[in-house]
Amino acid sequence: MRALHWFRSDLRLRDNRALAEAAGRAERLVCAFVLDDALLASDRTAPPRLRFLLDCLERLDAGLRERGQRLVVRRGDPRREIPRLLEETRAGLLSFNRDYGPFARRRDGAVARAAEKAGVDVLTCKDRVVFESTELRTGQGEPYRVFTPFRNAWWKRFEAEGPAPGGALRLPPPVGGVKAGAVPGPAALGVAADATEIPTAGEEAARRRLRAFLDGAVARYPTDRDLPALDGTSRLSPYLRLGAVSVRTCVAEALEQARGVPGSAAGARKWVDELIWRDFYHAILSEYPHVLERAFKPEYDRVRWNQDDEGFAAWCEGRTGFPIVDAGMRQLARTGWMHNRVRMIVASFLTKDLLVDWRRGERFFQSRLVDGDPASNNGGWQWAASTGTDAQPYFRIFNPVSQGERWDPDGVYVRRFVPELADVPDRFVHHPWDAPRPPAGYPAPILDHASRRQEALRRFEAVRKATGRGRR
Repeated sequence: MRALHWFRSDLRLRDNRALAEAAGRAERLVCAFVLDDALLASDRTAPPRLRFLLDCLERLDAGLRERGQRLVVRRGDPRREIPRLLEETRAGLLSFNRDYGPFARRRDGAVARAAEKAGVDVLTCKDRVVFESTELRTGQGEPYRVFTPFRNAWWKRFEAEGPAPGGALRLPPPVGGVKAGAVPGPAALGVAADATEIPTAGEEAARRRLRAFLDGAVARYPTDRDLPALDGTSRLSPYLRLGAVSVRTCVAEALEQARGVPGSAAGARKWVDELIWRDFYHAILSEYPHVLERAFKPEYDRVRWNQDDEGFAAWCEGRTGFPIVDAGMRQLARTGWMHNRVRMIVASFLTKDLLVDWRRGERFFQSRLVDGDPASNNGGWQWAASTGTDAQPYFRIFNPVSQGERWDPDGVYVRRFVPELADVPDRFVHHPWDAPRPPAGYPAPILDHASRRQEALRRFEAVRKATGRGRR
């Protein structure tokens, strides 16, 4: 039998569930990736993420060639391109790993129906998460809406039947006569060259990064993960986003580290908890796809947001006059990535200080992040805006000055990305307007935090009063 494996967000050869199933059944195998014009044209597709994707595809193709295979690259609508490939290769099996967003589910359903109509068997596998939303349910059979009970159920199920990662694959030979195509460069897709620093791509780079994290920073992860000046996090999010490493591998190796290396247990388990957040947000998106357009908690669709284009532009460009906010936004511009603690701070600033709709921030992040994932990005923004599941309570509003002083006390992080503050004394670095000589070239604060905090409270309390909820 001939099989076609359709790569999407699973750009690896180790521990790839659908690929392993197809390789085990097929005598001949075609490995394909479709550059989807709808996604390429979307304003949510970040140029750094697209560059990283193309680099990952190059590494995947090289790995396939080492195993006697190659990557067949097509461009267009997968709903047309995959059926064409099935017909061209005379494949009797189509395999792919499941995705959970509404766009992906509509696309995948259309492809599966076309394949089945042509007499092709369709094999889909769970691969992007450890547990899908349907595998974890409350006692009433409902999906979880709050993280802590979801995490408890996750750990209980994992300890009973935790899925072990697979290893490297032996792949069947390719189907002959199929034009492979080449992985295009960014310019061929209309992506202008920029100076954004993106990580080294591919499965081997992901595995090196995982090993370096577990051998080093994971022991201090419970404390260092909140300090943006340190390399205290795994930095694996871009690789998890495109599936260059599997979440099962990450969990298994972290727990093995916890068992085998003294002093690693607390950090490894805390990091796995963060991976559970990823499963949780995928579950929320799967069960409640409206979150991509509206608040998870419907009453907060009534919050009155400012149409402050000037303030939004200052936030985007890192010139708000609040150093920790500006450092985060400049880190995003330079690297296509931002430290997670700083993501919370800049999101709080946009929604609670500027009082700008969280959806504008979510879209901006998705259009810039190398690790931009719709489920996690949406979950994080709704958390910060107090509109989502398990969200930051609306009356707890981050003070950008005290947040900077707490998490970057010596100003190392802000000076790295805001060089105008290089000569400001440490005690003034997060409020340089109070320094004896305020730095030249750095803007004054664009707003007064105390008054904006009171205004945010008024607006959220007005919504809660109108919906009969009150403060709680």
